[in-house]
Amino acid sequence: ISPSLPTGLSFNTTTGVISGTPSISSPNTVYTIIATNAAGNTSTNINITVNVLPPSGLNYNSNAITLSEGNPMSQILPASNGGSIDTYSITPNLPTGLVFNTNSGSISGTPNVASAATLYTVTATNQSGSTTFTMTISVTAILPPARRTLSGTSWNAHRCARYTALIRRKKRTSG
Repeated sequence: ISPSLPTGLSFNTTTGVISGTPSISSPNTVYTIIATNAAGNTSTNINITVNVLPPSGLNYNSNAITLSEGNPMSQILPASNGGSIDTYSITPNLPTGLVFNTNSGSISGTPNVASAATLYTVTATNQSGSTTFTMTISVTAILPPARRTLSGTSWNAHRCARYTALIRRKKRTSG
C-alpha cells in the first residue's frame, strides 16, 4: 500500500485487510493497493479520510465560583473527553481583571470589580464539533474597614478627658 497509512492503521500484506484505530486526523488521501501472485498483479485505489472525534464532556472542577475583589484566584483548567480541542471561547466576557486563555481554556487573574453571580458558557471546538460547559462566577466586594467609635463608658471617659483639658486651658489663659 502506498503511501503509508495514517498513524494507528495497519495493512495486512497477506489478507489485504486494513485495521486499527487512527490516532490522528488525516485529510482525504488516495491509497494504492497492489496485489501480486504467481499469475501477475493488480491494483486498486481507495480513499481514506480520518476525522478527529468532536470534543465532549467539557468540565471545570466547579460550576459555581465565588471570588473576592482584589484577591488573585488560582488558575483553573478544563478537562474533556473526545478529540483534541483547537480553540476555546467564553460568553459573556469575564469580570474585569480575569483572563480567559483561548488556547488552553484556563481562567486566571485578579478580579478588581465586584460582580453579581453571572452564568458563563465555555465552548471547546475542533474541526469535528464542539462541547460546552456552563458555570457561575461571582466577585464579592471588599468591605471598607469598620469605623471605630467610642461607646458607653469609654465614650464618657473620652468626653470627660476633653472637658477637663478644656477647663485647664481656660484657667491658664484667664488667670
